Amino acid sequence: MEEQARINAGSDFSSPAGCEDADGDQEGEKKPEPVDIFGTLEPPAFPVHRLPRSLAAYTADQAELLGVDPGIIGMAGLTVIAACIDDRIRIQPKRFDPTWTESARIWSAPVGDPSAMKSPALAKAMNPAKKIDAKWRKEGDEAYKKYQREHAKWEKRAAKEDDPGPAPELPPMNRLIYEDTTVEKLGDLLAMYSPRGALVFNDELSGWLSSMDAYKNGGSKDRAAWLEAYNGGPKSIDRVKRGSTYVENWSACVLGGIQPSVIQDYAKVTNHDGMLQRFIVYFARPAEEGVDRWPDMDAKQRYEDLVEHIVGITAGSEPVKLSEEAHAAKEALWSKITAAVKLHPNPYLVAALGKWKGTYARLLLTFHVIECAERGVHPSAERVNKETAENVASLLWDCLLVHAVRFYQELDEVGDKARAVAGLVLARGWERFTVKRDLDRYMRASRKWKPWEVDETMQRLESFGWILPVVGKLNERGRPAAYQVNPLVHERFKAEADKERERREEVAKLMGELAG
Repeated sequence: MEEQARINAGSDFSSPAGCEDADGDQEGEKKPEPVDIFGTLEPPAFPVHRLPRSLAAYTADQAELLGVDPGIIGMAGLTVIAACIDDRIRIQPKRFDPTWTESARIWSAPVGDPSAMKSPALAKAMNPAKKIDAKWRKEGDEAYKKYQREHAKWEKRAAKEDDPGPAPELPPMNRLIYEDTTVEKLGDLLAMYSPRGALVFNDELSGWLSSMDAYKNGGSKDRAAWLEAYNGGPKSIDRVKRGSTYVENWSACVLGGIQPSVIQDYAKVTNHDGMLQRFIVYFARPAEEGVDRWPDMDAKQRYEDLVEHIVGITAGSEPVKLSEEAHAAKEALWSKITAAVKLHPNPYLVAALGKWKGTYARLLLTFHVIECAERGVHPSAERVNKETAENVASLLWDCLLVHAVRFYQELDEVGDKARAVAGLVLARGWERFTVKRDLDRYMRASRKWKPWEVDETMQRLESFGWILPVVGKLNERGRPAAYQVNPLVHERFKAEADKERERREEVAKLMGELAG
């Protein structure tokens, strides 16, 4: 009803509605500024200064040495540290609602071609965690072997005695990193180890994602299981041949690089089931020549000590809470997220932004734990302060949002169609056009569009300030049949118009040559 009312009450780009002259023209109103629908967003430089001090110093130093985008190391470092934070350490994002808490569970994926040197950069962030994992595995192996020996002795006593005493219990064991693992294998391991959470790391995520291919037997079940790991909590994994495995905390942080073409192809065949929307996507710029100098060994040691300290922090009796100033910063960000979810036309970006309130809470907890560790204070002993809340909000909104917009813009088929129509409008110099007569005549591809695809394309152009429905011109479905073009598009995008005309002339020339 609201959409139909908008169509019936429509106006043009010349004046307020209802101020038409005898010929139907309108005058007087300032024309809206059209949005650049062709623009490819260039994300800003990664704001290293927004990171906690220890991570910021290490990130800046190692990025300069390697010549890589510091965002790879910075975001990977946050993910590694989040994985080291026990899942039982939680944050309560709201003042009065104790039923919603979040653990520091982050999924992040630096996106870039091999020239970005993602692997060496990820290794810099991963090194301390790998040392911890190796230590835990060694201790766990020794404890398990001791358990097996004691259990074997107990079984012998049980065979001979009526009361052999209690059976030895499996000792508590920890493990941090899981690579190239399946759902079934991870379930077995998580059931055996502490419910603190885990880090699933793959140098390239393409193999991990392809293992969940919807067209493989059981692929959809694996995907569903991984989706659940984003939220944590108990899970039973049932298998026909091996029975059921109960996992107290089916939870994992996920980290790995991926190439742009691979992740875009994956997105197109998975029906946007929410997997990619769980990732913080970061477009890494190509690497440059690194600097040949001594590393900042103090920064390196502080980062390693930080990770080692955080992995040993146990949960307090209460969740981490925010100060009033931090709540104000949080609410300012949440208001912008809510507005973007309501107004942005890209449904895939909107789906990702729908998770950002939780993402903010998870990053906020990660920052807070790091900063408390730097001061030697337990995270539950202090409330999140204003500066921390503002730093996380700025990282998300001023930097990571641009990366998300760019990523989901490239997956948006409606956006592709809208850009094609916009190019045609500029090339033809149209002031008005009809869908049937003009669009179908000059754009053959549009003839194959479904009616709803035409509607979505026109609505996208309208939301970007390029067109408005002509009043009273409706088709047989009650949808706009003709549109008026914002005159400003021909002024603002003259260069794009010239390029589009040249392209069309080249295509026409080539087709003529092929025709003989």
